[in-house]
Amino acid sequence: MYITLDSNVLVYAFVPPIHKNEVKRKEWGNLHINAKKIYENVIREKHCLILPFAVIVEVASVISLLTGKEEYGKDAALEIEDCAKIVLFDSDIKERALDYAIKIKAGGFDNLIAITSILYGTTLITNDKPFYNKLLQFTDEYQFDVKLFRDLNLTNLEL
Repeated sequence: MYITLDSNVLVYAFVPPIHKNEVKRKEWGNLHINAKKIYENVIREKHCLILPFAVIVEVASVISLLTGKEEYGKDAALEIEDCAKIVLFDSDIKERALDYAIKIKAGGFDNLIAITSILYGTTLITNDKPFYNKLLQFTDEYQFDVKLFRDLNLTNLEL
């Protein structure tokens, strides 16, 4: 399966639960376990990861911020880049990006993630509910799939 992961899913894969609040820590723990399963399937080449380079940059930044360790963010970014089947740079998608961006009207990085999924027909997985809701209206027209990460049932879904 060809997938595009939003940066939030990749952060969950690399960072174990860190919340002081017990309820949020438990929720993060469940998301961490599932994100790690998806990412391990990418490593095992059960899924092909296609993403824009902006996701790798954002993951590095967020992991460094959450852990307080710059090297963790950099190491995660380098590993993701190595595991990804295709990493797109802005110049790779600029020809068609504007046409999609003005219709989708998402934020900067979100536009790049959506456009990557549209151009490659991947299943986009995000934990950002407003982004997910915004993309639902375009899935048929642009022939791609979007899944809300927190609602995924990994046993029934081939992820």
